Amino acid sequence: MNLLHKQEDQYPRSEPLVDYVLKFQAIPAEYVSSKKQVPAHLIEARTKEYMGLIRELQALNLRVTSRIEPDDKGSVLIFVSAPDKLLAGIREKERVHDFLSGVVAVRELNQPPRSFTFGALKTFDNEVISPADRIRYVNYLLTNQPGLSRSTQPRMVNGAGLKKNDPRFPHLVDMMPLHHQGFNAAWIRSWSNLSWRSVWMGIGDREIDRLRFHFGAQVALYFAFLNMYFTSLAPAAVLGLLFWLRGELFSPMYSAVLTLWACMFVEVWRMREKKFAVRWGMTGVKNVSEPRPEFRPHEVVDDPITHDKVEVFEWWRRELRMILSLPFVLLFVALLATAITLNFLTEIILGEIYEGPGKQVVTLVPTILFSICIPTIQAAWQTTASFLTRFENHSTVSSFNSSLTLKMFGLQCLVPFAGVVLTAYIYIPFGERLMSALFERGYLTRLFQFVSRQPNFQMPAKLDFQVKPARLSDQLFALCVTSQLINTFTETLVPVILRAVSRWKERLMDRESKVALDKKQRRVSFTHDQAERKFLSQVQAEFLLPTYDLFVDYAEMATQFGGIVLWSTIWPLAPVMGYVNNWFEIRSDAFKIVTNMRRPVPKRAETIGTWLEVLAFLARVAVLTNATLVYLFQARPKTGDWFPEVQTTLRTELHPASNAKMPCVPSSQISSVMPSFLPRSGTSAALVASLIVAMVCELMYQVICQVVKHVLTRLLWRDSLEERALRRMQHEIRVSLLDRLEQSHDSSRALQTEPLQSTNPIYPDRHFWDQSQDEGMSYFAGANKAD
Repeated sequence: MNLLHKQEDQYPRSEPLVDYVLKFQAIPAEYVSSKKQVPAHLIEARTKEYMGLIRELQALNLRVTSRIEPDDKGSVLIFVSAPDKLLAGIREKERVHDFLSGVVAVRELNQPPRSFTFGALKTFDNEVISPADRIRYVNYLLTNQPGLSRSTQPRMVNGAGLKKNDPRFPHLVDMMPLHHQGFNAAWIRSWSNLSWRSVWMGIGDREIDRLRFHFGAQVALYFAFLNMYFTSLAPAAVLGLLFWLRGELFSPMYSAVLTLWACMFVEVWRMREKKFAVRWGMTGVKNVSEPRPEFRPHEVVDDPITHDKVEVFEWWRRELRMILSLPFVLLFVALLATAITLNFLTEIILGEIYEGPGKQVVTLVPTILFSICIPTIQAAWQTTASFLTRFENHSTVSSFNSSLTLKMFGLQCLVPFAGVVLTAYIYIPFGERLMSALFERGYLTRLFQFVSRQPNFQMPAKLDFQVKPARLSDQLFALCVTSQLINTFTETLVPVILRAVSRWKERLMDRESKVALDKKQRRVSFTHDQAERKFLSQVQAEFLLPTYDLFVDYAEMATQFGGIVLWSTIWPLAPVMGYVNNWFEIRSDAFKIVTNMRRPVPKRAETIGTWLEVLAFLARVAVLTNATLVYLFQARPKTGDWFPEVQTTLRTELHPASNAKMPCVPSSQISSVMPSFLPRSGTSAALVASLIVAMVCELMYQVICQVVKHVLTRLLWRDSLEERALRRMQHEIRVSLLDRLEQSHDSSRALQTEPLQSTNPIYPDRHFWDQSQDEGMSYFAGANKAD
């Protein structure tokens, strides 16, 4: 593959073109700020390690140079850049590797507009190596470990296998790619422009392509998903606003349309990401997932297809380890559920029943307990989940991340949703009965005596407690509004404030250090021009930033999606709040990446992976929650024959103005058709009846989803531009292979055929095939002859 030319950078940059930076701790921290002399043997060992690292980088044919970290903090910054020929060679090897692995790149759709081929390499065959590809190749060279293949295809290229605190180079403390400040500034400036189109339609595909070109497909796919989710929320927001203005809460019509919308959104995005994969040349990249360095194979075998040595870990061993991890999962689920339930109960008792001394302070106890217990359990689970996922011994990074994502989000989503579940299915149906039982047994008296520190504290003779149905909408407001504002503030503004405070402290410390230590006392002094000093300071500042993690952003959107589809029948304004929040979320996430995070290492991706299945699961569970909520709490002016009295009671609590208790004839109640082993009267009967209704609705939902998927596949995918391009590319590959095979046969040998009438002894049945023995024409000729 020959290089044609390098595109000029659209966004001017004063800093040098650096692909990667490595930080090496040359002098121990305890010697940096002191006057103690560094031992000679330590300097010799560090020098030997440093030179070994440099030789390792140069062996990869990378350009390498180094600078001392500003302010002489004992670190050496090693700058790495890949020559154009090296990148072109890796691209050629990647194309061969992709072809063998089943990756289909439709080049006619994978060409970026000329306006943003900045910093790219373009080849004679019109191949473009984008800035994201450049960093991805360099990262592959640095981190990929030499060794055996873990798939049926050989490795693309061997790398150095470097990582932080590598056993070979223990003082390699960090490594990262650098931000392109010109692109970042232009990106934020472009997305900050306000227009009616941006309000209603979000960002265009051109901007998504620009992100893919610079940050890689994985990050671009997240913003494509977020943008589509934002635009798709518009009809749901309009629907919710209309029902809220009409005062129709727990509406069956709203719930039915909302669950249908959720199904359509999931399936439309499934088609949408497939189109992005075709346009970006990512179809099939799941077959070439990044190998996981920590993978430990059970054995090395010969692949029956390629006959290469392959590292394997049998599927049943991994599945068995997953089964062994289930007790730990159930333990933490039970622990977290217990903590949330006890905190919920404490909040009800102290907030709605307790009237003793210090009430304003006592009501803060549940909040304090929640802020201590829940994060502690989540932190412990995060450590445990990481250990369990490592124990499963996944061979690729993608499978490891998928398993860890399910474990982490599965427990994380309990925290925001558990409160609504407890309120809807425990507090409102059983709240008064539960509090009466605690009161009659004296538990409330003993609890209040302990809280008030008054042994003689006495409860009133009769407990005056009534459930507050408004608690449902209050909790949903906190989930859809308050928590979103807090997340935006903590992700976007808090890091900026903390960095400003940190810089202020550093300036104060620098002034003090300059007084105590002049330049003559410094071990080494280097002179850099102003532009280089600014560049080195920027590199130092980026090393202080955390690594960008897509899990946090996807989890936030999945939680919001769940809050809307699961519970918004309680408060139909939830989609409106989500729509408004997501307009800011798109821009705040962009600001977060360029300001508060390191530059993400570009990765290829053809799907959002596990998160798509999470969304589909939430949409399916939404059928159950909406059906039960509507059945239990829907406002109806009259109570029909199919609604038991207890259900009317629950509705009356939420809608006292429009409902009245109306006894039902027992023979006409829905409970009369229940099996005998199920409760047939009381609150429990209403809950069981709602569950039966929900199960019936869920079965109907599955059928509807299959119909929706069938229709959308034909509307959005069949005969689309991307589908035709994919089929055309696959056809061209087959034709090309066939042409090569025919040329190979023609050039290798000319096939000589021998007449079948030959007397060659290798044809023992030659007499049978002799044309003189053919009887067909003779039969027709003799048919007209008379006997």
